[in-house]
Amino acid sequence: MLALPALRLGRSGCYKVAQIRAVASSCGCSAAAQAEATLANETPASSASPDSRQGGANVQPSDHSHLTWPVLNFARDQVGSHRLPRSVFDVPIRRDILHRVVRWQQAKAQQGTHATKTRAQVRGGGRKPVSQKGTGSARKGSIRAPHMRGGGTTHGPHPRSHAHGLFRKMRRQGLACALSAKAAQGQLTLIESLQLDSIKTKLLDAKLRAFLPEGQRRSVLLIDSSKTGQDGGIHLRKAAANLQFVDVLPQEGLNVYSILNRDHLILTPQAADAVAHRVTRPIRRSPLDVKPSLL
Repeated sequence: MLALPALRLGRSGCYKVAQIRAVASSCGCSAAAQAEATLANETPASSASPDSRQGGANVQPSDHSHLTWPVLNFARDQVGSHRLPRSVFDVPIRRDILHRVVRWQQAKAQQGTHATKTRAQVRGGGRKPVSQKGTGSARKGSIRAPHMRGGGTTHGPHPRSHAHGLFRKMRRQGLACALSAKAAQGQLTLIESLQLDSIKTKLLDAKLRAFLPEGQRRSVLLIDSSKTGQDGGIHLRKAAANLQFVDVLPQEGLNVYSILNRDHLILTPQAADAVAHRVTRPIRRSPLDVKPSLL
């Protein structure tokens, strides 16, 4: 039998296809079959092991493109499973991108209504207070000059927008990093539905107390499909209005700052699919953004 050359593992844990083809072409069909058998026997065990995330003991083995995440109800009973794309919920966590996206959000939300009055806006100071000469003191043209008491302010703040631009690709990457961080820490939960039977704050408070693990701080962000959806809707928002530790957002309003501001992220499968579509869909560019040379 022909001796097979040693096959080395790549960075991703898979054998290089080029080496296998080289073995098949140089050694014949029987040697190629032996190479495939060697591949099957020497595949590292880590590739077939289930995800071992903190708090994610019920996470089932996943493929290379999706995670299989358990779906719970308010009693913490598993009622099914759902596939989450790794490109959104299992990406490398970049703190620098998270910082830039949060800074972009806060700058855009800043009111910018700060204002000071210049010497032209302060009341008074129309006439010259003293004559130009003969007083023995400095020359004065107005009692509202910046160096006078009660005068105007020089180089003071004026109303303006603090918003600055950020690439859409970086915004999406920041959202994926925030979701992946919650998933890696075991703080992301899929719930079957957030619909309540009645608009009662006490009912929602009791459900969340029973749902969250013991000893965990009650700081929750609830995400449903829409404000009028069947998986949450208006009843959920009215019931959570007086709970200081609960924020409720529709999937289109999910953002990096809100995710990082709360300890636990609870969302419905419909909301998870909508968020994944929002992050992975192609970016639509305006014809004005395209360079004339590319038209």
